[in-house]
Amino acid sequence: MGTPLAVIAARPDWRTLSEHAGLDERQLRARCIRRRYDRGEVIFHEGDPAGALHLLDKGRVAVRLTTPMGDVGLLDVLQVGDTFGEQALVDGVGERTATVAAIDKVETLALDRAGFEQLRTHNHGVDRFLLMVLAARLRHTSLHLLDALYLPAEVRVVRCVVQMHEMFCDAAHKTIPLTQAEIASMAGVTRSTANRVLKHAEVDGLLRVARAHIEVSELVGLRRQARLAR
Repeated sequence: MGTPLAVIAARPDWRTLSEHAGLDERQLRARCIRRRYDRGEVIFHEGDPAGALHLLDKGRVAVRLTTPMGDVGLLDVLQVGDTFGEQALVDGVGERTATVAAIDKVETLALDRAGFEQLRTHNHGVDRFLLMVLAARLRHTSLHLLDALYLPAEVRVVRCVVQMHEMFCDAAHKTIPLTQAEIASMAGVTRSTANRVLKHAEVDGLLRVARAHIEVSELVGLRRQARLAR
């Protein structure tokens, strides 16, 4: 049995990180370029030259990665408050390591190397901000690794569904717009394993699986299967 975690750890919001770093959010926004993307539009491709750090200000994005076998898998879903592309400010060169695309209408604040250097001349808090963004990314990656090492595949699948429910569902939206294959990819399991786990949860009345989305029917029971506190 894996070690149960009480909650799904939330990633720090970039606005909170800027405050803790002593960086004025208004000053940060002023140095960024607002970029808008339509649903399904690619923000950048894996292998593209590194460009800017993106601060997600509206909408959600999918992070996809090409496997050694040539398949494309869904690595993560990011929401408002998350960041991506921070490597661009670390060395200023190199390539994008993943493809990022808009799931719905998205707005980001893009901070390129020039804007970053300009900020540094007026506020050294931007250096602390970047370090905190990188540290948050490392913590998030470490938690995923712990799940992969110590949680059974079945628990990882259900936990992924719970996490996506928290991200996508509210009073107006009841479904998770992801396929079983995408849930499998995020949970790090085979598609057949994800299908089996989701089918069992459907039989238990915890959720309903459709062609391109999942609807959670009993969140409390699902969280129990995911070994999460209520």
